[in-house]
Amino acid sequence: MKYSLPTRTLGLGLTLALVLGAFGIHTAVAQDKGSVVTLIPTADWQLTSSQTVDVSALASWAGDAAIEHEYGVTSYTARSYTFANHKADVLIEQAADPSSAYGLLTFYRTPAMTSLDGSRLTVAAAGKAILARGPAFIRVSVSSPDTLPLGDYVALLRLIGGPPPPPRALSQLPEPLPSRGLVDGSQKYVLGPVAAARVLPELAPNLIGFDEGAEMQTALYRTGASSGTLTLAAIDYPTPQIARAEFDSINKKLCQPSTNSHALDCRRRDTYVFVAINAPSHAVADHFLDGFTVSKTISQDQGNPEDQGTVWAMVRLLIANGVLIVMLAAFSFAGGILVFVSKRLARKWFANSIFVEAEGAGIIILDLSDVNR
Repeated sequence: MKYSLPTRTLGLGLTLALVLGAFGIHTAVAQDKGSVVTLIPTADWQLTSSQTVDVSALASWAGDAAIEHEYGVTSYTARSYTFANHKADVLIEQAADPSSAYGLLTFYRTPAMTSLDGSRLTVAAAGKAILARGPAFIRVSVSSPDTLPLGDYVALLRLIGGPPPPPRALSQLPEPLPSRGLVDGSQKYVLGPVAAARVLPELAPNLIGFDEGAEMQTALYRTGASSGTLTLAAIDYPTPQIARAEFDSINKKLCQPSTNSHALDCRRRDTYVFVAINAPSHAVADHFLDGFTVSKTISQDQGNPEDQGTVWAMVRLLIANGVLIVMLAAFSFAGGILVFVSKRLARKWFANSIFVEAEGAGIIILDLSDVNR
C-alpha cells in the first residue's frame, strides 16, 4: 500500500522550510557581522543633472588645476541633486589611483572638517564635504545646511559615494603615521613639488626628490603640555640607496646648526627620511625623532635551480622519474583490483546478464556440416 502526501501539506512544509532557512541565514549573518548597514538612503534625493566638465570647473570649488595634475586627475563630472527645498552640487574627479584620491582629500581638508560615518575618507563641515572612494575624489556642497537634518545629509553622501569603505580598502592607501600625539586632521599626503610648497614651505621641494619617486606625509604632533607642537615630514623613497643620497642632501642643506633656522632635525630609517620642523627646541626634536623605527618583513628567498649544479639537477630528475614510475605502478595495481572486484560483484548480483556469461554462452551455434545437401 502506497502512501501519498497531500499537496497542501507538502506546500506548507516547503514554505516553513524556506522561512526557517531564511531566518537561519539572517541570524548567521547578524552574528558574523554584528551589525547591518542600510544601503538604501533614508532621504529621497533625486539626481537632476550630470555632465562631463573640464578643469575650469575647479574655479567654483576653490580647486587648483596644478594640484589636480600632480595627483593624476584625468576627468571631471558635475552633478546636481535635489531634496525638498535643498540642492546639492557635486564634482567627481577621477584620479590616478586610490592613494592619489586620498592625497587630494588630505590636501583639501581643513581643520574645521570632521570625519563622518566613522570613516577617515569622508569629512565635512558647514555644508561642504569631501570624499575619497577608490580612485574618485568627490566634492559636495549643500545649500542651506543649517536646515538640513544630519540623517538626510548622511543619506546624500551615501547616495553619492556609497557606504564607508571596508577595512581592506585602506590597505591600498599609504601607511598611516604614528597616532601618538598626532593632531587629528593635520595629515597631508603629497606627491609633487607644487603641493609640497603649499603644505610645507619650510622644506624646499627640490630637496625632497619627487623625481626619484619620493612620497611625503606630513602631520602636526604635540610634544608635551609645555613643549608645544612640531611638524613631522616623513619622506618615503623606493630604495634605501636613494633614501641615503637624499638624506645627505637634506641634512647638509637644512639640518646643520649653521643653516638651521626652524629647529629642524633629520633622521633616516631604511627607506624613510624623517624631518622635524618648527620644534620648540633641538632637544625636543631629537627626542621626538629618536622614537621612530621602521620595521620590514624579511622572507626567505627561493633557491635558483641553476645554482645547484648539473649533477644535482640530474639526481633530482632521476628521483622524480622514479616517483612517477611508482605512482603509475600503484595506479595500475589499484585498477586491476578494481576490475577484479567489479567482475565478482557483477557475477553475484547480475548472474544472468550477458556481460557475466562466458563468451558465446548466450549464442546458439548450429553445426550443419553433416547435413546432406
